[in-house]
Amino acid sequence: MGLENPFTVPSKYAAKGNRTRPPRFVFVGGSRSQSSRYYQNASNNSSSAPTNPAALNAIFDQFRQPDDTADSLSIGGTMAYFEALDLQLDDPTVLALSKALDSPAMGEFTRKGFVDGWASLGADTLEKKKEKLRELKTRLNTDDSFFKEVYIWTFGWAKSPGQRALLPDTAIEWWKLLLAGRFQGHLDNWVEFIETKFKKSIPKDTWNMLYDFVEYVKTDPTLEKWDYMGSWPSVIDEYVEYYKELPK
Repeated sequence: MGLENPFTVPSKYAAKGNRTRPPRFVFVGGSRSQSSRYYQNASNNSSSAPTNPAALNAIFDQFRQPDDTADSLSIGGTMAYFEALDLQLDDPTVLALSKALDSPAMGEFTRKGFVDGWASLGADTLEKKKEKLRELKTRLNTDDSFFKEVYIWTFGWAKSPGQRALLPDTAIEWWKLLLAGRFQGHLDNWVEFIETKFKKSIPKDTWNMLYDFVEYVKTDPTLEKWDYMGSWPSVIDEYVEYYKELPK
């Protein structure tokens, strides 16, 4: 299954002053409260010295673009910064990092979120940050509770401001990125079902419950024991019917 990069930013959105956000790669403000213990522990357990705010501010300024305000990093600077970190845009670690740094909008960071976030992670140089990114990546792959926090957070992060649900194509791209390797035997079928049968926006409840469904599938991959009387969103019941009718 090919994965379209959900972080692709059309050129019209990169222009300074264009505040209209595309349906994909939209950052919205988020709290670190759900995983604050992890980020704080990462700082406490770091073998490095306490972070230097001046160093973090200097790195922030290094990547600011000429048109950026004094306390903002726009999409051009963000892309250059990710490149310096060797962070690929189709890597789910971008989500964990964006959550940690309280990114307020598409491809943007504030000075406060940047400095405070990296201070919590315990990294004030590019090399230390790369090390922390590797730790975040490992945590996403090995700690289900941490992955779930990032997955749940992504809904609000990915939806357009003012909208209560994700457009189907937006949700699909994030599912492809986040659930590849986790929703084995079903991700392709789920995507096809959403594209060809459901064709509706994805509300928060459906987004959240899909994670639980992914976990359920691990114990019942053929869905033979599915309980239609369970407290699942109707769209998941509909998918089960769709799946059972597929040619085997």
